[in-house]
Amino acid sequence: MKMEITMKEMKTIYQVGGKLCKDFIGQISYTVCLDQTYEELDIEFSFGPQHFRPEDVTPELKQRLLDYCKKEYGIEEPTPEEWEDAVYHGMKTEIHTMATLNDTFIGNIHRQLTTRHMHFTATEATEGCIPQPNIEGVLKVTILVFSVLLDNTDYQLTVRAR
Repeated sequence: MKMEITMKEMKTIYQVGGKLCKDFIGQISYTVCLDQTYEELDIEFSFGPQHFRPEDVTPELKQRLLDYCKKEYGIEEPTPEEWEDAVYHGMKTEIHTMATLNDTFIGNIHRQLTTRHMHFTATEATEGCIPQPNIEGVLKVTILVFSVLLDNTDYQLTVRAR
């Protein structure tokens, strides 16, 4: 609850969004010059969809996935339940975030969440992040993309500060 109240008081200082293509693997970095010294920083990243939806799985995709599983994993004929579990739960778009401040590492979030926050104050920070007594200078946020299932996968990055 405290974080929500704090978030409303914070001002958005940078926001960007985009679309990723299927099978993209790589890094996308955004650099933000902070215009003053801040006492609190929140980096929010979201993307979607993370998993295949039933409407995404065309007969062609289903066959391609079955062929891939046979070739790569030696799975000949999975049961319908095994196949559905693998496709709708096992396969996923996987994207994580990392941040540096003035070229010094301040945090990395490696969780299977479609929305995550990296939150910093002088004394506290989100798990995986380091408290920051001086929030000023050049912030660099890197989006680490390991797997994208679908074309036009949306993502959004928002940096807020107080």
